[in-house]
Amino acid sequence: QIRVFVHYQPQFYHFHVHYTRLHNEIGCQVERGHLVSDIIQNLEMDPDYYTKRTVTFRLRETDKLFKRIKKHYLTANAEPC
Repeated sequence: QIRVFVHYQPQFYHFHVHYTRLHNEIGCQVERGHLVSDIIQNLEMDPDYYTKRTVTFRLRETDKLFKRIKKHYLTANAEPC
């Protein structure tokens, strides 16, 4: 028995699929792992599903993307001196 999932946002910025044993919980948390069977079902139901939906994902404070977003937010919302 295996679990097949992808990450969004991926650790490496290209689409890749993970295969793990069902008993292995590493990397498949709700905020990060998306089951391939769910993705296929969503696309069969509506080919534009992912253009209409917001996909939530978790970032750690140590992630490069988090740091870039924070820097942008701080710059955009800086109080004038």
